[in-house]
Amino acid sequence: MTMTSTSERRLKEKKIGEIINPRLIQAPPTTSVERAVQIMRDNKSAYIVVSDKKRVVGMFTESDLTQKILNKPVDWARPISDFMSEDPVVLRQDDTVGRAVDLMAEQDFYHIPLVNEKQQLVNVLSVRTLVRFLAEFYPGEVYNLPPNPHQIAEQREGG
Repeated sequence: MTMTSTSERRLKEKKIGEIINPRLIQAPPTTSVERAVQIMRDNKSAYIVVSDKKRVVGMFTESDLTQKILNKPVDWARPISDFMSEDPVVLRQDDTVGRAVDLMAEQDFYHIPLVNEKQQLVNVLSVRTLVRFLAEFYPGEVYNLPPNPHQIAEQREGG
């Protein structure tokens, strides 16, 4: 078995629950747009998982804000449920990292809510968490190889 196939197998078998960061930003669907923006700003977050009684009902993201609200005559007191992406794709903590990577790449997701066996919200998986995991999983490849091995800097970097 080659090194690559062993690494690929390990990556595909690793469970999401083994790598997640316990940072979940959530709010109910009745939260005003103004309050949602404040929550995102306070938490330095690009998303809010919209949940109702522990059930995921939507995602409110920076994209929703920029595409559906900014520069439009929107009442900022309206609930985020009017602007969120409804019924988002969810994963379970026992799904594999490989599945999450594939789903994020195929669907262009940056955050995916995680649910338990009762379909209750338990966490969120971010692309940032995946990148950190992959950097730890393949440290030599990530940290030691230049983006273009034949590139030569024309001038020194720095001051």
